[in-house]
Amino acid sequence: MNKRSKANPACAKIATGAERGMTQARPPRPLSTIALFLGVSLLAGCTQFPELDRTITPALEAAPYPDLVPIDPLLAKATAGRIDPARTEAALTGRAANLEARAARVSRTSAQSASAARVARLRARAAELRRARQAAEDSESAE
Repeated sequence: MNKRSKANPACAKIATGAERGMTQARPPRPLSTIALFLGVSLLAGCTQFPELDRTITPALEAAPYPDLVPIDPLLAKATAGRIDPARTEAALTGRAANLEARAARVSRTSAQSASAARVARLRARAAELRRARQAAEDSESAE
C-alpha cells in the first residue's frame, strides 16, 4: 500500500478470515477415510479380469509330461560353453606381449621413416588438446 491510499476495512476482514482459514487445517475424519477405502474397494471389485483359466489349449492339456532326465549331463553342457579364466588369461597375456613387442618395433623404426613426422605432429596435437582441456577446466573452476 502506498502513502496516499487508505486501508479498506472490508479487505482487512477478508485477509484475516483467509489467514484464519489457512491456519486451521484439520486432519481427515476417520469416517471419510473409511468411506474412501470402501469406495476404492468397490471399484476394484467391479473391474474386469482376463480369463486366465482358458489360456492353455486342449492340445497342451492332452500332451504327455516331459521326460525326467539326470541333471549331471545338463550341468556338463551348461559349463562346457563357459569361458575358462586360466586359458583366457594366458591367451590375452600372450596377445598383449605380442602387441607390446610390435609397438616397440614400430616406435624404433618409425624414428627413421617418413612416419616420424606424422607421429611428432600427433604428439604435438595431443599436447595441445591436453592444454586446451586443462584451460577449460581451470576456467570452469574459476567461475
